Amino acid sequence: MSNSSGKEGFTLIEILIAVAIIVMIVSMVYGSYFATSKSAETCKAKITLSQQGREVLKQMARQIRCSYADESGEHTDLAGTISRDKRTISENPSDYFKGVPDDLNGEILHLVTTNGLFSGPDQANGLFDIIYKFDKSSGTFLLSQRRFVHTPPELVEQRSWRPLLRNVECVELAFFDGQQWLTKWDFKQKKKLPCAVKIGITCKDENYRQYRYGTVAYICCSGNQGKRTSSETLVSINQ
Repeated sequence: MSNSSGKEGFTLIEILIAVAIIVMIVSMVYGSYFATSKSAETCKAKITLSQQGREVLKQMARQIRCSYADESGEHTDLAGTISRDKRTISENPSDYFKGVPDDLNGEILHLVTTNGLFSGPDQANGLFDIIYKFDKSSGTFLLSQRRFVHTPPELVEQRSWRPLLRNVECVELAFFDGQQWLTKWDFKQKKKLPCAVKIGITCKDENYRQYRYGTVAYICCSGNQGKRTSSETLVSINQ
């Protein structure tokens, strides 16, 4: 199109087409950037959740492998060490090992172990009273730890809880008696520790994708000589 002075210019339609093309290009670039950013955030969340799940399983397996029970007549002294000759304290057998995955209070696993998590240099040795709790209402998996012996009477009923894992869908436990897997275990009835404990934890991310972490912990003092005493962690993802 030419104006009265003889100079060429752009028509309104040409300008609108150019603007539309620019907008389309910008939209494509922004869409690609947004998708890439979203994918990176999802991948980061997935890695974080996977690391947390694996770490919790590793901690649980380590404590279960080091489970302790007074099966041989030995007792623990006031310092928390095993002794036959020193002054001893008798403990309730039911406190040594109890697994109830469907416990109403959420306290699904109670054990005594020689492996204490979050213990300082002055608490490196001895026995620890451990409870794992699954709070279904909040989807939180928690741990409570304290000394097994030499606990002040006023603190017996008081426990502090440390969150281990959030966004938990369910926690599954099974206990091997040497012949079959059982859904529950009570040392007071069995008079012994299980040979192994199977653990399964299912979590979900912000996109409601489920991740299941599983492991089997073999208890060292349950006649597992010659068998595996380490744990194998398995991870599966439900799209």
